[in-house]
Amino acid sequence: MARRAGVVARLKRPRRTLAKASVPPTRKGSKSRDNLKAAALRALEHKGYRALRLNDIAKEADVNISLVYHYFHDKADLVFQALRDVIDIRTAIEGDPARPHEPFAALYHANLLFASFYRDHPGLIRALVHFDEEHPEFHDLYSRVNRDWNQRIAETIRRRCPDAMLSDGEALAVAFAVGGMVDKFLFEVYVERNPVLLAELPTPEDVARFLTFMWFRAIYLRNPSTADIGKFGKLAGMALSVKDK
Repeated sequence: MARRAGVVARLKRPRRTLAKASVPPTRKGSKSRDNLKAAALRALEHKGYRALRLNDIAKEADVNISLVYHYFHDKADLVFQALRDVIDIRTAIEGDPARPHEPFAALYHANLLFASFYRDHPGLIRALVHFDEEHPEFHDLYSRVNRDWNQRIAETIRRRCPDAMLSDGEALAVAFAVGGMVDKFLFEVYVERNPVLLAELPTPEDVARFLTFMWFRAIYLRNPSTADIGKFGKLAGMALSVKDK
């Protein structure tokens, strides 16, 4: 999942090492673990991480709490495994066979998936941030996934902008900058529920097109096609006024 790097200050509290339960060797055991992880994600959505108890997850899964302890060491272990699946969404987006290849369309496709996920799971996004703050192993994993994602974006930028002759570091800096814009904006719209932004951009499609337009201008230094701009035609005219040049 998308990472809000540098946005949320880390809590000044001890960070614990996660203890992991063994992976069940049977198909039934794997299915039971998957069901518990899905229940954990649903519970995180409406309870949050810090208020969540294993009893809440057991109730959500409609099982006895002893079954939870059979497959997971504690709450942190279960949440770690459940959120690990969530942050793999970026890999799934990249490997999506329906993803277009044209630059604007490819960006819009990815941004729409992210925007829809944030809209549908704001509580889960907030829980993910809290869990990341408190557990170093998850933070390391999340950071690695984020770095790998931005590295692939950087490679795409260098491939599509060869004349700029960006160094690896310069391209990576650009990738982190535009990626951070998307993460922070989606958090502000769907988790913080900014009323002005929600009124201006009422649908995930609006949010995705706006973010893609801003990304496109920032990277390629030109406007996308009129068809791609859609309702944001005024933004295409953004330029310094004569008095500010």
